[in-house]
Amino acid sequence: MELRQLRSLLAVEEAGSFSAAAEALDTVQSNISSHISRLERELNTLLIDRRTGTLTEEGEIVARRSRRLLEELEEIYSDLDGLKADITGRVRLGVIATTASWLLPLLLDRLNTTHPRLEIEIAEGTAASLQRRLHSGNIDLALLTTPLTIDGLTFESLFTETYVLIVGQDHPLAQQQSISLYEAVQYPLIVPPNHVAFREELEAMAATRGLQLRHTAEIDGLHIVAILALAGFGSAILPSSAILSLSQLKPRVSIPIADLNPRRVGIGRYRNRIQSAASKAVVETLLAVLRSPTTTLPEGITVAIRNPDRTRV
Repeated sequence: MELRQLRSLLAVEEAGSFSAAAEALDTVQSNISSHISRLERELNTLLIDRRTGTLTEEGEIVARRSRRLLEELEEIYSDLDGLKADITGRVRLGVIATTASWLLPLLLDRLNTTHPRLEIEIAEGTAASLQRRLHSGNIDLALLTTPLTIDGLTFESLFTETYVLIVGQDHPLAQQQSISLYEAVQYPLIVPPNHVAFREELEAMAATRGLQLRHTAEIDGLHIVAILALAGFGSAILPSSAILSLSQLKPRVSIPIADLNPRRVGIGRYRNRIQSAASKAVVETLLAVLRSPTTTLPEGITVAIRNPDRTRV
């Protein structure tokens, strides 16, 4: 089995035909056909349906493993480069939206200075979707929240953030310095839909205290939820970072909810995947940014002490 055979298989999968795969790899179609045929003979199975140009079930299994193998090979080169002063390589980083709005600019600015040849690919998603992408190998690292719900993932806490009640300036609670969850749920809330993980998180926090959420609207998207709450269409329980991107809206009223444990945000990884030098550089840069005396942390955010909480599932 040769690497060029595996690359040919992946090229056919991505391009959809032998001819398109040949063009993508800058070779002739006969080379692609030869590589695939030899691979099929070695594995004693049909990998591509010649009528449709699509992978068979066996082909999909081989392609999935091949992709991981080639990624590991790429990281070997990255690790060796990492022994030099100038780290290279590519890191695919997933991030939840509330953290992306304030931490990504700081991270990317520092990486441009300390590791200018390191490439970083950003993917935004929910905590649940990022866990799935970590497990499947579509991303290398993820900035997300607990709990972890997929086997094989690890979590290292980076910081915590308080929960706040977002209200309009005329809301009955607008002048309060802090409130309890009981006080917050006495008024109709704007909440995410039932299928959203944060809604489940809110329901669970209320249920442990014998409380129920009353909602005036269900909105998919914490950014929109915050905007509507500030505009006076209801109140909303959100992590404190959710309103950082709304600096143009004045006044912004956010009241800490004193009896809720802070939300934990950290780095998620897939336990059985070797961490490349480039990935290590991104994590170390994140820690350096968060702990730098020149970094002004948003209100409600507290950096975790580095004694990594290696939560495993």
